[in-house]
Amino acid sequence: MVTIYQDYNDEPEDIFLPLPEELACAFYALEMDSYTADTDFFEPLLPRHGTFLELGCGTGRIARKLVGPGGPSAPSRLVIGIDISIPMLQLAARNQQPSRRSLSYLCMDMVQLAFSIKFDAILIPYNTLNLLGSQDKINQCLNGCREFLQPGGKLLVQLFVPSEEFIRQNKTFQFQMFDRPGGGKIIKEILKQYEPQSQLVLIEERFRVRPMQEGEAKEDWNKNYTIAGFSADQWLSLFTTAGFTPTNIHGDYSGSHYHQSTSSTLLLSLTLK
Repeated sequence: MVTIYQDYNDEPEDIFLPLPEELACAFYALEMDSYTADTDFFEPLLPRHGTFLELGCGTGRIARKLVGPGGPSAPSRLVIGIDISIPMLQLAARNQQPSRRSLSYLCMDMVQLAFSIKFDAILIPYNTLNLLGSQDKINQCLNGCREFLQPGGKLLVQLFVPSEEFIRQNKTFQFQMFDRPGGGKIIKEILKQYEPQSQLVLIEERFRVRPMQEGEAKEDWNKNYTIAGFSADQWLSLFTTAGFTPTNIHGDYSGSHYHQSTSSTLLLSLTLK
């Protein structure tokens, strides 16, 4: 029997269960593993040969493409990807071709980098640096990048920067829908709220699993976290203090200029002084 409510206020509130890490990784892979816009942007900025480090490699979707398909004309690159999430790294390992010894993954905190080699380039994609939240942790990460980057080496970064429009609105709501393996849909809702005093962005991600098949129940999950919401000038100051010089600044993957009023993406190519 279906209950019919006379008013929206009479409807019961949605109940979301905390999203388990393993399921979060599966949703991430389902949503992002075919995404290539960021890789296509960063790949030409990297040397064809050398040793690279990716911070926050997740399922390895970028690291796999940076290594390339192999063959005599392919780039000669050794790529190491690190992540703090064991389930993410397990997914990355399952997707790795056994013959590709030029790609490896490590469980490591990006705030506490520890290597016996130096890298020709370091990549911090997909707003990973924002996740550290505080300037202290971001400084620790950047100091580690400086320590393990070759002189003249490249640091490539993608950052979320609140646009003037977002700060003015204070809250945003986005949603997207993607196919669920085995049938049905997953509806993802993203709620963001900017806190001007702390310069943090509070994010809630909701996942509504709709099997659309008899005998399978609906599921509602959510995940809450915060990210740093610094301005572009603040980010540039942090990089400069850590010893990096910006060489390219863009506002999207097409290479357009960054505009504070409308851009929420800041793409940086920096060189170690």
